[in-house]
Amino acid sequence: MGNLSSLLVILVSFVLAHTARFNFAALDNSYLLVLLTGLLLSSVILPATGAYRSEFRWDLMRKVRRLIAGWAVVVMSLLTIATLLKITAEYSRIWFGLWVVMSSALLVLTSIFQLLWIKYSSKSLRNLTRMILVGSGEAAARVESRLASDQASGMVLLERFGTDWSKNPVRPVAEIKSFIAANSVEDVWIATDFEDRQLLEAALAALKDSVVDVHVVPDFSQYRLLNQNVTEWQGLPVISLSGTPMTGSEWRLKASMDRVGAATLIVATSPLLLLIALCVKLTSPGPAIFRQLRHGIRGEPIQVLKFRTMKLHVEPDGQITQAKPEDDRVTAVGRLLRRTSFDELPQLFNVLKGEMSLVGPRPHPLELNEQYLDRIPKYMFRHKAKPGMTGWAQVNGLRGITDTEEKMVMRIEHDLWYIQNWSLWLDLQILMRTPFAMFGRNAY
Repeated sequence: MGNLSSLLVILVSFVLAHTARFNFAALDNSYLLVLLTGLLLSSVILPATGAYRSEFRWDLMRKVRRLIAGWAVVVMSLLTIATLLKITAEYSRIWFGLWVVMSSALLVLTSIFQLLWIKYSSKSLRNLTRMILVGSGEAAARVESRLASDQASGMVLLERFGTDWSKNPVRPVAEIKSFIAANSVEDVWIATDFEDRQLLEAALAALKDSVVDVHVVPDFSQYRLLNQNVTEWQGLPVISLSGTPMTGSEWRLKASMDRVGAATLIVATSPLLLLIALCVKLTSPGPAIFRQLRHGIRGEPIQVLKFRTMKLHVEPDGQITQAKPEDDRVTAVGRLLRRTSFDELPQLFNVLKGEMSLVGPRPHPLELNEQYLDRIPKYMFRHKAKPGMTGWAQVNGLRGITDTEEKMVMRIEHDLWYIQNWSLWLDLQILMRTPFAMFGRNAY
């Protein structure tokens, strides 16, 4: 379902909700303004969730989650605007609730209808693209599997060539030319294992006099990559192996949510922030705020803020000692702050400045990064996203001290999984789970 269909669903839901609440009364200008604002926000936010990506046309649940998450952001934005303008009393709560519920239900139902329609129409295709697959090993097997599962691909696989990579018979590359001439083949797909250059060259040599369309599927499965994609620069194809995972509208949406969320939380928690700062200052000598250099996005150093939880002390150069149970450096107030994660609340100002995100890989001290940089593969890939106040690792119990390499490996695995699978819905899930993960659990 494209963005236009989603906007139509939201419009129809608005009219139905208004009719149900006001019994066919004329639409007041104030309600019309809400509708126009809602449609404008939806036209920007819903596409930014990535819900309309072509790869989600068969993944109903992922598409629906992104749509509902985007609609939730629209609803929260409308509520925030109305609250700031102090006009919430001018609107019917019953109407607003009906609109939100109806839109959510119709977005889901329309997505289901679209999936059923694609399945139906794919069965009635008359002009299927006739193709052959040339390859070796797992690379070719993966392509064949994807072709078999993609019912809307519009392609029919006529034959397989190369080495024995399929459960079906595989013919030698030398027979490609004659097979194409006899069977009106339109497309040739080549998928070889990364190191199998000989087969790739043989296939291209066999196709040098053919006019069929040739597509090469690169195999990078043996490498841990992020956001791999193909672009063009000065007429040259460029394959990005580890680009920034969140780009374009998705990046801007996440950044906007971070700043709005941080500003709202700073205002809401300002009495608590002042109280904690006062307690820290009165119970031990030294500043209330502790500043520490950590790596931000792209590995750039940022100064992360925390409430000071330890007595003033000096660490040896290039060394950091993580807090342990019964650590005598931790103050009484600091111990409580660490157990509740309230010591990290000042990082809301880092989020407001754009240095951090509400959700992302937790930033490590520079010394800790140096310690594990060469010991854990792809360790620095976690800096392809902004560091967060909370993250996928933290809500899965990987919070606090990392006194063994195994714990750090598990944390990095969760960080990389988050970066590769980012969505607005995932961020909302993590934020909702964070309060339940804040207390205790490996924090000293």
